[in-house]
Amino acid sequence: MKKVSILAGIVVVLLAGLLLYKTSSQADAHTPAVAQNPAPQGWAYRNFSVDAVQYIDDKGKAVTRPVRLSDYVGQGKYVLVDFWASWCGPCRGEVPNLKAVYEKYAGDGFDMVSVAVWDRPADALKAIEAEGMTWHQIVCSEKTNQVPTQVYGIEGIPQIILISPEGRVVGENLRGAGIEKAVKKALGL
Repeated sequence: MKKVSILAGIVVVLLAGLLLYKTSSQADAHTPAVAQNPAPQGWAYRNFSVDAVQYIDDKGKAVTRPVRLSDYVGQGKYVLVDFWASWCGPCRGEVPNLKAVYEKYAGDGFDMVSVAVWDRPADALKAIEAEGMTWHQIVCSEKTNQVPTQVYGIEGIPQIILISPEGRVVGENLRGAGIEKAVKKALGL
């Protein structure tokens, strides 16, 4: 009888673990869906460190250097952080909005950084050049390309957040005209 109850307990634990696993991994990493509250407004931003690809050498090897989000955030400016991938149509669709905001507001009080996630570095670098993305770029190595989204709980991209000079999230899930609206409001314009 004791063996049966122990076996039943093990089965219950295994079933509960399976249920938790299924519900936590339902989102396909290649499905661009809007994440649910990845960085709630008012929260301090979450730092991460990745091996960022600088370029692909002539032998096809990625040349990397360590980069942290704190290299850009918390430096006395509002920073718009764009999580994206080259294969993501909605991400590429936001580039004209991002470019317009950057060209209009970049300066003493505002900056931008895009973080290429869930992508092949060579593809992200080609897309950056093709799209004319002239602001800061973090192209995560294939080894570290899921770190930023895990840190922020992002389940879908594009995910665009605005962080204050003090490092607090002041805008999340920004898209389209909402990007410029959030930046203007933050800058008091």
